Amino acid sequence: MRWVSFRTWAGRAAAALLAAALAAGGAGVAQAAPAPGGTTLRVAITQDIDSLNPFVAVFLSSTQVMRLTYENLTMVGPDNAVQPGLAESWEASPDGLTWTFRIRDAQWSDGTPITARDVAFTYTQIMANPAAQDANGSAVANFASVTAVDDRTAQITTKRPQASLLATDVPIVPEHVWTSRVGQMGTATGAEQLPVVGSGPYVITGYQEGQSVTLSANDRFWRGRPHVDTLQFVRYENADAAVQGLLKGDVDLVRDLTPAQFDSLDGNAAVGRNEGRNRRYTELLLNWSNPSGVDGKPFGDGHPALRDVRVRQALHHAVDAAAVVDRVKQGYSEPGHGIIPPVYPKWTFTPSDAQRRDHDPEKAKALLDEAGYRPGPDGVRVGPDGRPLTLRLIAGNQVPTNPQLLEFLAGWLKEVGVGVTPQIMSSNQIDDATVAGTFDIAVSGWSVNPDPDATLEQQTCAVNGTSRADSGYCNPAYDQLYAEQQAALDENQRRDIVQRMQSMLYDDVHAIVLTHDAMLEAYRADRFTGFVLQPEDGGVITGQTGYWGYYGATPVAADQTAADSGGGAGGVVAGVLAAVVVLGGGAFLVTRNRRRSQDERE
Repeated sequence: MRWVSFRTWAGRAAAALLAAALAAGGAGVAQAAPAPGGTTLRVAITQDIDSLNPFVAVFLSSTQVMRLTYENLTMVGPDNAVQPGLAESWEASPDGLTWTFRIRDAQWSDGTPITARDVAFTYTQIMANPAAQDANGSAVANFASVTAVDDRTAQITTKRPQASLLATDVPIVPEHVWTSRVGQMGTATGAEQLPVVGSGPYVITGYQEGQSVTLSANDRFWRGRPHVDTLQFVRYENADAAVQGLLKGDVDLVRDLTPAQFDSLDGNAAVGRNEGRNRRYTELLLNWSNPSGVDGKPFGDGHPALRDVRVRQALHHAVDAAAVVDRVKQGYSEPGHGIIPPVYPKWTFTPSDAQRRDHDPEKAKALLDEAGYRPGPDGVRVGPDGRPLTLRLIAGNQVPTNPQLLEFLAGWLKEVGVGVTPQIMSSNQIDDATVAGTFDIAVSGWSVNPDPDATLEQQTCAVNGTSRADSGYCNPAYDQLYAEQQAALDENQRRDIVQRMQSMLYDDVHAIVLTHDAMLEAYRADRFTGFVLQPEDGGVITGQTGYWGYYGATPVAADQTAADSGGGAGGVVAGVLAAVVVLGGGAFLVTRNRRRSQDERE
């Protein structure tokens, strides 16, 4: 296991400046003068952007654009702790039901004052307008009302105490812009009128379908103008093309490198590398075909054997997570046990020695025997109903290591008598299969926020069969614990409940959490420095729950850039679009209301 992070001295200094500014009540960071002609940081992305509409955007690529464009009431800082956002202060009533927020004196990017009415408008739309609920409907499910007491005071009243309230990750939108779009909140792309009016460090100023999204520095951002004038997210077909773009100078920052790609950049003086402690987990979804939380009907057509906990336990014993780490992830990972990654240590679950399931093929065979699945003539086990235990195993092609992972999984399952039909699919095909429940095992994953509430909710009965669900799990006892942790305002009490919930998931084998993988990133160190990591100790630049990585980025002095790169940076603008590989001439804004496959879902 390797968790070594690349950090320059300037990166540490930027992190310290940000932390000091936040501690001082949000004072802006000292600004560097932009290079002559302005500076552009180009970021490679290898997935579609589902929308630029903050009410419906949920893909990782989209939410990072939303976080740059729209500030929240509160933010999660580089230290993963809650910090002021549009709200400069707050207090809760003694019963924990009413929260009062003092809105700071700030402006939207068009100069209009930001007020508590914008906050009330945003939350009320999500609470009352079904079209506005796709991205953040679950965040307000416990809200009774949100009101503007006056221009500087917003008040949120909840039905029950809500421990996660300060971690509610909802972009606040300008009422004066969106009030005329209420009827289109579920269908607007967010790019109809540019520049977008926002409150974050950047605002969206350009969009080329299937190619790029461009953001410009917000001169009115309350923390202070960013160091970099322009951000551009550029669409590449895959990580190989993105890495080539980095080496050619067409882009400046790339994420989701494979171990081989990451290692190949070692020793390149022009390239900085970052092995970040990631907030994602990789899992094997098991299709239980439990009743949907929407209509109460069975969800999908999963193999009936998957409803037997002994079969699920056997599948877990058959899989060798340590081998995945060593042979597929090349050591840039660690075996997983729970749905809260180790980057959030106070919430992470570790099974006891008595309940832990490790790779044990003989134990897997014994459990399958006990469940009534005996080896057939061809070696594939057959159930009491005469149906072979042959499972559909699917994975998306957007993760370069997935084909190798499927080979290993198929081999381990075959060893214990489970037949497998593996298939690599496109992102859209994976979405269709998981939405319809037409699979048995699927390689998947999610990003987890510092507060675990949203991730814990994904396992509840109410969301099963929806785009927010994870494993198709449904256990009323778990749902009861979920409600208890949500109302537990004492952190120690809540931590105990969350541990019990994850222990229950583990014992029930709701899914098989395989690994917690490092985020492998690379950037042009000859052009940019000062990337702030989240968390500060070995975290990530991209895919944060904030905007710190981009906000802290600082151009290397122009004369130093020329000396380091031979003056080659001047050709970047002309060459960037030529280097973009677009999928099938494809749409950048894709069909809504899908279940999101791994490395697409926030």
